[in-house]
Amino acid sequence: MAAMSALGLATPSQASGGGHDGQEITILDDCHAASFNAIFPGVCVGEGETTFSAFIAELTATRKAAEWRFDPSKLTIRGGRPVILENDGGETHTFTMVKAFGGGFIAPLNQLSGNPVPAGECASTLPSGELAPMPPSPVNVFVAADKEASFQTAGLKPGTYMFECCIHPWMRVVLTVR
Repeated sequence: MAAMSALGLATPSQASGGGHDGQEITILDDCHAASFNAIFPGVCVGEGETTFSAFIAELTATRKAAEWRFDPSKLTIRGGRPVILENDGGETHTFTMVKAFGGGFIAPLNQLSGNPVPAGECASTLPSGELAPMPPSPVNVFVAADKEASFQTAGLKPGTYMFECCIHPWMRVVLTVR
């Protein structure tokens, strides 16, 4: 999957140090490095316990992998304050603002999670029919494993916004800006 190797090219914007006066969303996964990396070299740097085959089995049975999630999945924040994204998992994830929840840029994960149509903000379709990730931007933040990044709410009007991981599309957050 070419999209998986593209992850190595994306870098998060680094969050500011202490005193950010924002709220945090923890990004979690439980990838077992040896089994994930046997399929996709370098995709997992974590110390998780979920093997790749167990991940696929759970995704097939339930349309999500419970240990792959944003915590919390609902957050209210004052406008202008940053959302600090702390990736405590072993894989890269995205935090992408979408108009409507949908699939990401990894077609097999879209199918297994019941999200066959990618969210427009997550992927573009190449002439070959393959999906390609949208590049990092202020509303599409890539967060590498064991890293922190920041999403700025300064430009958002009060309201409700939807975010998802464009790699693991069942990972979702509803953010309310006051």
